[in-house]
Amino acid sequence: MIETEKKSGSLSSPKPFYGWVIVGVTFLIGFTEAGVFQNILSIFLKPMAAEFGWSRSLITGAITFGSICGGIASPFVGPALDRHGPRMVAFYGVLILSVGLVALSFLSHPWQLYLFFGIGRMIAVGVLSMVISVSVANWFINKRGRAMGIAHLGTRVGTAIFPPLVQFMILSVGWRLAWGALGLIVFLLSAIPSILFLKRRPEDIGLLPDGEFPEKPWDGDDGPGDGKTDRQINKSLEPEWRREQAVRTPAFWLLIVMSCLALFSGAGINFHIFPFLTDKGISSSSAVLVLTIAAIAGAVGGLILGFLAERVHLKKLLAVIFAALGILLFSLFWFVKGGNAVFVFAVFFGILRGGMMPLLALIWAQFYGRASLGSIFSLASPFRLTANALGPIFGALCFDFLGGYTVPLVVFSILFVLAGLIASFLNPPRYPGLKGS
Repeated sequence: MIETEKKSGSLSSPKPFYGWVIVGVTFLIGFTEAGVFQNILSIFLKPMAAEFGWSRSLITGAITFGSICGGIASPFVGPALDRHGPRMVAFYGVLILSVGLVALSFLSHPWQLYLFFGIGRMIAVGVLSMVISVSVANWFINKRGRAMGIAHLGTRVGTAIFPPLVQFMILSVGWRLAWGALGLIVFLLSAIPSILFLKRRPEDIGLLPDGEFPEKPWDGDDGPGDGKTDRQINKSLEPEWRREQAVRTPAFWLLIVMSCLALFSGAGINFHIFPFLTDKGISSSSAVLVLTIAAIAGAVGGLILGFLAERVHLKKLLAVIFAALGILLFSLFWFVKGGNAVFVFAVFFGILRGGMMPLLALIWAQFYGRASLGSIFSLASPFRLTANALGPIFGALCFDFLGGYTVPLVVFSILFVLAGLIASFLNPPRYPGLKGS
């Protein structure tokens, strides 16, 4: 009886929806992706600078280089995800990332740092981040907020666990072996699950997003990628924007500007928070604890704000988050002098920052649908990732030439508030329909 109902109606599956397997795998990808985030390199910064005599700007430039390369690669990755799915893209991406981290164990020249860390960073931000966002968006619509929040929770957990783990390994076995161990952990945790379990879309296994069954049974005659059956089943669920349509809408460019402002500021403070705190006399162990608390709070924030995004207008939610982040950064410089205040800052900053990333991915899917999300989202990536790359190097240059972090913290605060103003005026584009449909 259940089997008959499954094939004849638009019912939810009595079995666990496979989309949650996708969420689990992307959680692991996000967890390991955090191995090349700014706060990880910032922990390696001082021991590497001490051994080689390199400036902070030189080391930070590896992030800039990798992020810009990720922006260049992304427009090619997005269409591949739309056509072929994330399985092999994720596997080879994790493999390259892992090899790059292990290779850092043999570091002796700046060009090697840029090559090995830069390529790993390129894979993380230009490939794996897109795998997470596009994969989850393809499997969910009504529950997309919570699914995106859980998937991006992996990144927050990674940024909570990796800093103290890396700090412990550096103190125990030195920074070289710490890089090698990090690369091995990254490969073991996400490469195998990616190749075994990732699938393109629910339509490929006869379902609709969120675990619904199509009213018309899946006949299996149309293979993945031909588009015909996908459009027949999903036409009523979401608009099917194509890349060439999306770029002609003002919302596309406003989303890019908003994202760039937020990512420039977020990446800048994410990298420089550790040296900023230690420069103020806070011990390295306490500064690492701040990173850990912020990451744990970010995990909670990502979940809460993901659920909230299903009930509250997304642009309003983003506007509040950005404005609050700007105010918090301003308070960090002027009012947080150490003690318990820095940990209170870490909690609130972590909650807001943890919610920011999944919601930025979510709003692209909300505005432009699933049909060509990889292609559309990836076209914005060169702008987004360039901004992400310039934030840390801007902070480093200010430190090297001005002797402190006053200017970058003020700039980051102002740009977050501007991003909030843009978010408050955003409106979804009017869907023009598909020619010939």
